[in-house]
Amino acid sequence: MGKMKIALVADANSIHISRWFNWLEEQGHIVKIFSLGDTPNSHFFGPEPPLDRTLITNFGSKIRKTTKRLQNLIDDFEPDLVHGYFLTNHGFYASRIENYPTIVQVMGSDLLLHSENSWLLSWIFKNSIKKSYCVISPPLLIDKLKQMGIKEKSIFPNLIGIDTDIFKPLDKQDVVVFSRGFEEVYNPSTVAEAIIKISKKEPKIKFYLAGEGTLRKEIESRLVDTNVEFTGQLSEIELAKIMGISKIVISPTFSDSIPLTAFEAISCGSVLIASDIPAHRQWENSDYPILFFNPNNSDELVTHILESYNNNELRDKALKLGPKIAKESWDREIISNKMIDIYRNIKNDF
Repeated sequence: MGKMKIALVADANSIHISRWFNWLEEQGHIVKIFSLGDTPNSHFFGPEPPLDRTLITNFGSKIRKTTKRLQNLIDDFEPDLVHGYFLTNHGFYASRIENYPTIVQVMGSDLLLHSENSWLLSWIFKNSIKKSYCVISPPLLIDKLKQMGIKEKSIFPNLIGIDTDIFKPLDKQDVVVFSRGFEEVYNPSTVAEAIIKISKKEPKIKFYLAGEGTLRKEIESRLVDTNVEFTGQLSEIELAKIMGISKIVISPTFSDSIPLTAFEAISCGSVLIASDIPAHRQWENSDYPILFFNPNNSDELVTHILESYNNNELRDKALKLGPKIAKESWDREIISNKMIDIYRNIKNDF
């Protein structure tokens, strides 16, 4: 099959985007990232104008200027296809590109947080889909899209896979991992509260807190005298190493649609302690050991961490079942090749 030229309109700092970009390049495709953020590994078309009432009062003049900058960059590249992510920023601009087949991808918070809390962002979200060839969506969100009036024939279900060859069990240690980052939606404050309580009961448990975010300094100041290591943003291989040695992974997020941390934890055979939200509840009746907790209740989180730490049977079950489940359900090669099939079909239909 011939190689493709693919334009990704997305946040170049997103772990989802960087992994997809790398996989595409490894397969020999020609790929460029076009971003509203001025980062070294992307083509900048910002700055990003606010998507608020000024869109109405100035008749969208700033939006049109930003779109034109992106259109000129896309025209210079001449891709086979344009793929925009996150429909209330990059996906919105991707949907406005002309002369190339364009698809947009729902990432979760663009639907669950932004569009549900703003009539303007809701309009932008729906209009971006209508102007595109199709929308790629996590299966969990398809019903919500239908409720918004998006036609089923325009929705393509797809997940973001993980590399099950590197996310695998290693020599397990007394380690707990939190890898979501330090933004409010990921709930690092409840994690910090739990660590402080656990440090008094089981001080030898080591916590790795990965990622960056606006709340990092605050969380660091609260955990000065605890057994914690702040790793910063990790590469995929570095993250897989600490996931692999962890006995427990926690995902306390308030909202999610693509629970990547859960996929990685299960693949590594770690006990997963997850917030009680729909994205995690899909495994409620699974044989895999997942413990749910109220994301606002640090005492529940403490109880589950200590329970998992002291329960060899629970951890052995995770080791036995996890890698097989991940390989069958979220292997990157399988999922990524399905996405390439979508790309080719859209290119041929255009």
